[in-house]
This record gives sequence, structure tokens and C-alpha cells, in this order.
Amino acid sequence: MNRSAKIFAAAYFLGCCVLVLVASLTPGGKGPVAVFAMPWGKSALEVVAHAEGPIIFVNNGSWVALTESTDQQFINRLYEAGAGFVASSVIAMACARLSGVSLEKSI
Repeated sequence: MNRSAKIFAAAYFLGCCVLVLVASLTPGGKGPVAVFAMPWGKSALEVVAHAEGPIIFVNNGSWVALTESTDQQFINRLYEAGAGFVASSVIAMACARLSGVSLEKSI
């Protein structure tokens, strides 16, 4: 196997891993989601408020906020309001656990 084939194989493998990771982290519908703000934009709290969503939790830092997604249109409104990334309920649950917030009541 020559050098260019090895580089291609490594790039292909890494590209597939990134694609699977991004696909598994994007929200798929209803449930809690984590909204990550862009460093140079609005805070996550402002993004959720501008998208007219319920705010479940915001920590001292304003980079991440937890909210409840009702449908795909709400996710689109979050991006239009300035969200850098909207993560799935798995990430939202992990953020809540790290912050000591129980989402069992809201699910």
C-alpha cells in the first residue's frame, strides 16, 4: 500500500467517524435538547428566548442551555435565532447530570 492510499484510507475513516458522530448527536424530534451558543454571538439563553422555547436550565456560563423540543420547526428556529449547535436528548441528559439537574420530571 503506497503513501497516498494510506492517507486516503485514514481520511476516509476519519470522515466516516465524524459523519456518524454528527448524525447521532443531532436531535430527532421531541424531547430535551442542549443549545450551544456561538462564542461571538448571542448567549444560549437569548437564543432559546428568541426561538420562543421553554428554558429548562441555564448554568452560570451562558454557552449552554437546556430546552424542550416539540418538533423539527423548533430546532430550525433555534438555528435561525443564532444557535451554534443543537444537540440531541442524549447530550442534554449528560449536560443535566453534570450540572445536577433532574430531567425526569420534564420528560
